[in-house]
Amino acid sequence: MEKHFVVRDVPGQCHGSTLCQMTGSFVVAWFQGDHEGAANSQIWLSTGAGGDWAPPRVVSGDLTPCWNPVFHRQESGALRLFFKVGKTISAWRTFHTTSVDAGRTWSVPHPLRPNAPGGRGPVRTPPVRLPSGRLLAGASTETWAAGPRWDSFVEISDDDGRSWRRTDDIVIDRDTFSGAGTIQPALWQTSTGQIRLLARSTAGRLVFSFSDDDGETWSAGVLSSIANNNSGISICTVDDAVYLAHNPTSGDWASRAPLLISRSTDDGATWEPWATLEESRGGAGDEAYQPADSGVVTTGANEFSYPCLVRTRDGLAVTYTWQRRGIALALLTPSNRSNS
Repeated sequence: MEKHFVVRDVPGQCHGSTLCQMTGSFVVAWFQGDHEGAANSQIWLSTGAGGDWAPPRVVSGDLTPCWNPVFHRQESGALRLFFKVGKTISAWRTFHTTSVDAGRTWSVPHPLRPNAPGGRGPVRTPPVRLPSGRLLAGASTETWAAGPRWDSFVEISDDDGRSWRRTDDIVIDRDTFSGAGTIQPALWQTSTGQIRLLARSTAGRLVFSFSDDDGETWSAGVLSSIANNNSGISICTVDDAVYLAHNPTSGDWASRAPLLISRSTDDGATWEPWATLEESRGGAGDEAYQPADSGVVTTGANEFSYPCLVRTRDGLAVTYTWQRRGIALALLTPSNRSNS
C-alpha cells in the first residue's frame, strides 16, 4: 500500500473528500473551514499524484457553508463536481460545477434543482454506472427540528448526470429501528445484475437493501451484520470482488477509528478485513462526532473517516479524512494486503 497526504495541517478543519483519476494524475476535492458547517467552509481542490500536489484552491466560488463534494466523470471526459450548500444539513441545496480540462479550470457553480432543498443528486460517493448507461447515486435527507429523522433514497440519471429523479425513501421498520434512521447509501451491481446498497445507520450496523429493476424500486432496509459507527462508507468493485471502506466499530456516533477496507467475493453476503488504512490512536476526540445541526463540533482527534473508494487503472484508490487536519490518499492493488 502506498500512502500520501493531499493536504496536511490545514487552517481550521477539512473533511468529506472525493477523488477521480484522470490521465496521469488524480483530482481530489474536500470541504474546509473553521469547522464543519462554519460560515467560511468552502470546497477546495488539488490535482497531483504521489507526493506531488498542486496548491489547493477554492472551486465553490462565494457559496458558503459548503459540504460533501462528489465527483462524476462523464462519458465525454468532462468532470462534474456536485456539492451541498446550506447553514444546516436540513436546508442543503445541491450545486454543481464542470471542468473540461481535467480539473484545471471550473465553470461557475449552479444549483442542480433551483429552489429545491434537500439532499438531491449524489450525497457522498460517486455514482454507479450501469451497463445501460444509467447512473445511480446514493442520496438522503436529514431533518432535525422536531427530533432527528434520516431517510435514504437513490437518485437516477439517464442523461449522464445532467438531470436526476429520486426514488421513494427506502423503508425501515421505525418501530424497532434505533435512532434517526439511515443516510448516505453506497451502491454496487452484482454479477447477476442486481443492485445492492449499504447505508450508514444510527442503529450500530449498516443497513442493506437491493433492487431488481435497475434502481427504480428498493427492498425494505434491514440491518446487516457489518458494524457501523454512524459514519460514512464507500464501496467499489474490481473484477469479481466488492471492496468496502469503513470504520468497523458499532454504535451511534461511535469512534471513527480504525479505518479498514473489507472485501467480499460473494457479492456482499460475507466480508473479511483486507487492508488497514489507519489504526486507532486512542485518546481524546472519540466523544464528539455529531454534525453541525446537533450543536456539537468535533475536534478530529483519532478520526480517520469518510473514505471515498474508487477503482483505478492499477487497482484501488481511497481518500479519507485524517483527524480533520488533512486529506490522505492510499493506493492499493488487489494483490496487496496491509496491516500498516
